[in-house]
Amino acid sequence: MTTEFVKLTESKAQTAHPGATRRTKFANSHLEVRMFNVGDGEAILIAFPNRRAWLVDGGSGSGTKNNQKLGQQLAAYLHQRNLVLEALVPTHPHKDHVGAVAALLHAGPQLADPLTIYRSVDATWSLDTGWIGDFKQEVAKLPSQANWVTLQNAHREVSVADGVKAHLFAGSGDGAYTSIFLHLRFRQARLLFTGDSHCGYERDLLERFGEEDFRADVLKVTHHGSSSGTSLKVVNAIKPAIAIASTADDGGHRLEADTLQRIRQNAAKRRVYETVIDGDIILRTDGEAYGVGVLYQVELAAPGLFEAALGATTQPRATVDAQRSSSPNHPECAET
Repeated sequence: MTTEFVKLTESKAQTAHPGATRRTKFANSHLEVRMFNVGDGEAILIAFPNRRAWLVDGGSGSGTKNNQKLGQQLAAYLHQRNLVLEALVPTHPHKDHVGAVAALLHAGPQLADPLTIYRSVDATWSLDTGWIGDFKQEVAKLPSQANWVTLQNAHREVSVADGVKAHLFAGSGDGAYTSIFLHLRFRQARLLFTGDSHCGYERDLLERFGEEDFRADVLKVTHHGSSSGTSLKVVNAIKPAIAIASTADDGGHRLEADTLQRIRQNAAKRRVYETVIDGDIILRTDGEAYGVGVLYQVELAAPGLFEAALGATTQPRATVDAQRSSSPNHPECAET
């Protein structure tokens, strides 16, 4: 496990050394993002001050048993932290992103009344079988009716708490990859979560809503780092200092070489973390200025909390680097 403070500015992360007073203030009031190492899937928990939490995706691509385990593990973690789950953001209808949410709800975590669920619009969500059917059934069983919010070619601003706003964006026409983008604003900090999407969809959102709405200190890399996502134009607009990716040892969940090149291009001091190398990725921020930047704390925890239960692993960077590939089939991703 490694932990350090960093100052984030446009496209640049630098080690920081806050004094004792700032560290105490930071510990007493901060936002925490935890990307769990779940192997071939994705699960991100955002913990706000005052015990409130949002879950952005929660799923495994390794089958029903792993999704049941992941859901139970997430519920146990919420209970351990005494967190109240206020909102779910299933970014798009893929099992490796949402397949564990039914088991999570079945396990009975503390929920806000009502629980709010934000989703995009795609025909896949209309299914009533398989993991989507299980998800809908568990939502229907909740003591209070959930508040479903569907977004298509739209932007929704949500006031989470004082100094905390969530901006949710959704487009249309990318099939089951039609993802909600969540832009989280905590005081001066900005974090962008992107689900799975293709370069054309990302660019459409950028053009529809404007670059300023997507500027962020932290970028969650779309589609696990697939060659078909995270366009250079979008990276240049977002200007993240840190990029994080939920990755695994398989071709469908690998941060590929061409995507990594686009992320690192013209940004020598941008940091990239991924779960198959770093385990659980924990980012904390008090959202306050630190010099000309914003103060964050980065913690890398390997093995991750759920790795043993899910059979997920971490690997040396050299091993992962040797497995990366590039694809000539997505020239639009390299356009500026």
